[in-house]
Amino acid sequence: MKIRWVDRVAFWGINHLLSSPVHQKFDVAEFTEFVGAWRGRHIREFYQVDRAKRGTGEAVRRLEKRAPPMHEVMEFPTPEPCAWKRNNHIWIHLHIAHPLDTAPMFFIGHGWRSVSVGGYHATCRRLNDLGVNAGILHLPYHFSRRPTGSFNGELAITSNVVRSAHAFRQAVQELCWLKEVFKELGVPHVGLWGPSYCAWISGLAMVVDEGFGGAVLLEPPVEVEELFWEVPLFSNLQKELNRRQITRENLHDLFTLVTPHHHPLKTDPSRVLILGAEHDPIGYPESLRRMHRAWPGTHLDILPIGHISHHLHEAALDRFTSLLLPKLRP
Repeated sequence: MKIRWVDRVAFWGINHLLSSPVHQKFDVAEFTEFVGAWRGRHIREFYQVDRAKRGTGEAVRRLEKRAPPMHEVMEFPTPEPCAWKRNNHIWIHLHIAHPLDTAPMFFIGHGWRSVSVGGYHATCRRLNDLGVNAGILHLPYHFSRRPTGSFNGELAITSNVVRSAHAFRQAVQELCWLKEVFKELGVPHVGLWGPSYCAWISGLAMVVDEGFGGAVLLEPPVEVEELFWEVPLFSNLQKELNRRQITRENLHDLFTLVTPHHHPLKTDPSRVLILGAEHDPIGYPESLRRMHRAWPGTHLDILPIGHISHHLHEAALDRFTSLLLPKLRP
């Protein structure tokens, strides 16, 4: 697999400079029990979408008191708490320029171990100009949700499969919960927008919940099992699993629960835009084509760039404006 030097350097930095070996360790007995419990189970059971809808009332009341224009950070308790107290809150920076019941609302996430979400404020302003409200999210174990003693996003994906699986479940349930909150406020369409890690999570949300109005998925990881076992980005994870003599076959069923395109899409496919990069080793072109075939009717664009590129975000705004936005207007 060919990897551009800029991507290779980034992957090396994540693995060797921004990772602590202590967070790769895990309890084998807990791992064995967890994997056994979920072997052969349905994805709907794993994410338990109904549970993610609880406790929306207080959030609705807090948001009802605010009127546009609104540019502020709000926090809510997560519907799926974990052992790390600092991670148990939903953080969202709202860019509300239009009355909630008159405009679509898009939640914008970030990549795994992103350096900053600062650039997404410009995207929010562009969306506001197009008549769309937006909010920037911190995903589990990132930024404001980073536990003390860990690097940004470090705990989200490691060889501690149980913790990683819970992080995915938490992220998906939070998207579904936020969707319910804003639908209760009268928002006509709630959509998802994000690169890589967030695109992955957004894809999972759209195969377990039918209520999303659209999505912009930038470079989504598609063949998740393959990436975990073969891409250098996860070499430390691979070494620890190999050291514990845990094979790829041991985890096959669990990977099915975190691989979106193995399941039918519950969002109108014509409202799902998939954008990729020709030289991306994560969401590489052929994998995106497989996702596109698994979800017929979605829109696919592959640009002549690499995994790390600002051109993709400009292209996303262009495709959103021409292809998705008309479907969101009355």
